[in-house]
Amino acid sequence: MDAAEVRDPVRRQPGRRHHPRHHPADAQKYQFFEDLSDDLDKMPNVEAFFKEQPMAKGMVTTPDGKIYTLPRYSGKNYKTSGQHLFINKTWLDKLGLQVPKTWDELFKVMDAFKTQDPNGNGQADEIPYAMRNMGSDIGWWSPLLFLNSTGISTQFNNSPSRFGAYVENGKVKNYLVSDQLRETVEFLHTMIEKGYSPKDSLTQDSSKYYASLTGSSDGKTATVGLAITNEPNAFGADLRDQYEAIEWPASADGVTAAADHSQDEGAFEDYGVAVSADAPNKDAIYKLINAMYDGKDNSIQQRFGAFGEWVTKDGDDTYTVNSKFFNLGANDKSPAFADRFAGWIPDSVTIKGDEAAARLKKADDVYAKALEAVGKDYFPITLLPSDADSTTLSNNSATYLTAAMPQIAKFIQNGGADDDATWDAYVKGLQPLGLDENNQLWQKWYEDAWKKIDE
Repeated sequence: MDAAEVRDPVRRQPGRRHHPRHHPADAQKYQFFEDLSDDLDKMPNVEAFFKEQPMAKGMVTTPDGKIYTLPRYSGKNYKTSGQHLFINKTWLDKLGLQVPKTWDELFKVMDAFKTQDPNGNGQADEIPYAMRNMGSDIGWWSPLLFLNSTGISTQFNNSPSRFGAYVENGKVKNYLVSDQLRETVEFLHTMIEKGYSPKDSLTQDSSKYYASLTGSSDGKTATVGLAITNEPNAFGADLRDQYEAIEWPASADGVTAAADHSQDEGAFEDYGVAVSADAPNKDAIYKLINAMYDGKDNSIQQRFGAFGEWVTKDGDDTYTVNSKFFNLGANDKSPAFADRFAGWIPDSVTIKGDEAAARLKKADDVYAKALEAVGKDYFPITLLPSDADSTTLSNNSATYLTAAMPQIAKFIQNGGADDDATWDAYVKGLQPLGLDENNQLWQKWYEDAWKKIDE
């Protein structure tokens, strides 16, 4: 069992990824684990993994060259963000509307969804935009993903982006004090003020949000027009075909919208397996790990289940997954480690029948052009600060997020960001809480991360 299972034992659903933060950083701080950097020759399969996917090695290598955890790689099919904007295309077609390209166009679509009974049941039960709640953190399916509309490329799966950091022309900045955030919270306030999103969106229990996506109580009638989620299955088996991923509409004419740049975080994770520093029989452990990281049969069966019932081996590099793996009942248990496995799936391997990956990839392909335009203005997964800097970054982030998040929620709920004095007071209050220091530290490790890749 890896560290993730201990810290977060909730059963994961295929195609829906949850990323704890900085396990190698934890390991370098609390050195209970073996440094594996000088043991790789005893694990040739891990060496092969690192040779084919050098970013995997970079993401777990500490600044002093040590490796305390081995990563996993789910394969090229999972190089997707999972932070996607979906719209009910059936509703658009029924009302004769086009996919909105700007916020102004989106507001017109929202108004039509609210007033023109697009689901045809004669009831005013439509939720034009199902806005997810906001807590003390920024992450999965946050409404702040609309920052992409302003040209800021988010990375909300697992990166400094979750703490406000972003990169513009090679320079690290913090969007929590940016004009783009101000525009975004004003936009989200309009969604609530106009009744396009429920008034309790920001405070509602997550279960209510998830339930709203699946429509009426019988799951047959859609009630949501727009939502941020990973893939269309979130809307239920009977409604998923009504939804399609769309590009983030630009905040205004002339603005080039961006997209969430978390594709590598979708495929790689930095906490596959670790070895206790005082474990006996380490050579036997390394043999076991080497077998787990074979990149073929053992890795595949860890990920999807045993050959025969769950997976068919079609050839040396081709496998077919049984569809029931992706259709487990609420009380059924996965027959495998699933996305908690310790291994890797080489890019040369073909996996057929992986429905979850196919749906994610189809949604993510919508953002290909926007992602290409980002260039190097994002945090690569090889970013791993020193222990001392990680502590400073974490402490500063906790301090300024504690101050920022409640105020951002107030701006979205009640307005006020359009008032210069109110906004300036918010920015002035955050600046002394470590933003500049974090920007400088993230800049140093951003440059170091790219150096690892370019070398």
